[in-house]
Amino acid sequence: MFRHATRDISTFDWSQSHPGPALLCLPALALPLAAGVATGYPRQGMMVAAGAFSVGFGSFQQLGASRKLPMLAATAGMCVSSWIGTLGGLSGTASVVLGALWGMVYALTWTRGPAASWIALQCLIWLLISSAYPASGARALTRGSFVLGGGLLQMVIVSTAWRFGGSAALAPVAGDVRAAEPALAARTPGPGRWWDALRVGASLALAMALARGLSLASGYWIPMTVAIVTRPELHQTFQRGMARVVGTLAGAALATLIALALRPLPSVLAGLTLLFALACYLLVYVNYASFAACLTSYVVFLLALAGAPEAATIVHRIVNTLLGGAIAGLGHAAFAGLGRMIVLRDQRRPRSRP
Repeated sequence: MFRHATRDISTFDWSQSHPGPALLCLPALALPLAAGVATGYPRQGMMVAAGAFSVGFGSFQQLGASRKLPMLAATAGMCVSSWIGTLGGLSGTASVVLGALWGMVYALTWTRGPAASWIALQCLIWLLISSAYPASGARALTRGSFVLGGGLLQMVIVSTAWRFGGSAALAPVAGDVRAAEPALAARTPGPGRWWDALRVGASLALAMALARGLSLASGYWIPMTVAIVTRPELHQTFQRGMARVVGTLAGAALATLIALALRPLPSVLAGLTLLFALACYLLVYVNYASFAACLTSYVVFLLALAGAPEAATIVHRIVNTLLGGAIAGLGHAAFAGLGRMIVLRDQRRPRSRP
């Protein structure tokens, strides 16, 4: 299993890199970041850009015969999930229950194809993020509304480019994405999907409870890591977890070196955010460890725009990613062992004679 994980980390499939479609996703990030820096509201610009960043990956998906529907569904789902997560975060119990429920839904979509599972994952991620910043009343609508605006902006820009650019502007179709995600595409419907749902829900509930109980800074990265690395099979979860940890450590080291060398101003931070966002779009299906490294640097510089110190963000990212990866692996191993025990018990149970 370790050998497969190291091979996965060191394998690059450059046929899955598409510079043109990746570049199309950048204007929807650049516009709100530039507006936020220019007007003195970088935090608001950051939230809009974050929504646009997530929805940009939807341009690589296809739902049914539609290329736009994944982006639209993700935008709406992320917004609603953010609203619910912001309100649910007011209660520790509610946030744990909501995380488990959203995680179970995500696991159930594994049999529905890569686009459906990707949409469910985005909704889960934004629920987890928003639950870490609880609010009530009109304030509860703020983050989700900014995410909605960013998602719609991304969809309009990309769709317009598709309309006038033709097939040359299109991202890979769902078949290409399915080839890059065999762990999810190969899953077939059956009783096992409910076992998967229970496992993912339980792992997320544990991760949410741990993050809330320990009051860890940026603790939502623990359940978010669980959600991102968990896969239908144990060896797939281990491989994805290893790649995530290695990539996070590499990205943290890279972001540290850049921050120390440049001491970047807000305008430079915005430029670095765009640079690493582009790298994420280029590498997401090429090599997951490299994608995770670029994602870590992107997050560090994006949060720095909102005033978060780079050094503290890097440390929190590393610690919480390690904890989340460990919970995902241990949870999967525990459920695999429990499943084998249930099978053995059923096999030993005497059968009634006709």
